[in-house]
Amino acid sequence: MRSISILLLTLALTACGSGTRTNVLVPDGSASFALMDFSAPLPLNPLPAGWHHRKFMRYQPMDISFASKDGRPAIRLATNASASMLYRYVDVGLDAFPALAWDWLVEQPIESDMDETTIAGDDHPARLYLRFESRDGQSHAMEIIWGNRRLKTGDWKYLDFFWGLRRFPHYVANAGDANTGRWHDQEVDLRKLYREQWGDPAGARLVELALFCDTDQTGARSVAYFSRVRVKKLSSQ
Repeated sequence: MRSISILLLTLALTACGSGTRTNVLVPDGSASFALMDFSAPLPLNPLPAGWHHRKFMRYQPMDISFASKDGRPAIRLATNASASMLYRYVDVGLDAFPALAWDWLVEQPIESDMDETTIAGDDHPARLYLRFESRDGQSHAMEIIWGNRRLKTGDWKYLDFFWGLRRFPHYVANAGDANTGRWHDQEVDLRKLYREQWGDPAGARLVELALFCDTDQTGARSVAYFSRVRVKKLSSQ
């Protein structure tokens, strides 16, 4: 299990690696626009151009469906000892659109005593994978996650790879069983998160966004919903 987890982490860190980067979503001139909008079901087979469902060897993918949850149309992502990532290719400058906003609901949290801060326990019921490119073309990646039992909102989690030479950062935007079962509307300043990990965000761009749910390490089950993910200018801009 440990070797598979390292493989998944390495693949996630090195861009999507498969799929074709076509129909890239770019700003439309508005102050806020959706990168993912599930107000209507998304065709899955095949996915529209610009989307990619990344699946991993030896594990079943997350189950993707669509439903209205507490009055909000949403994508439903369910796992059972499984994992996969639903990508959208984008190109958004953080200088112009620093705020990332989304809504999510965790219906079934991960029930496991395994330590989520380790590779062996690295499962979360809901994640947003983000890949950036800096002004000089360097690639950086991170995740925004729903914490399980140990992690709390505002924490950072790091997993080492390549023998500890690099760390993969996870920002905990929400956490805990007490917050499950209802919608949460959330927002982060991507420039602030980028600066904490890699320095000056000037000229950096968000180039990939993925929904990622997994229970391959713990063998547990999870169910999460997302309704919309968007970028926008900050109110002070």
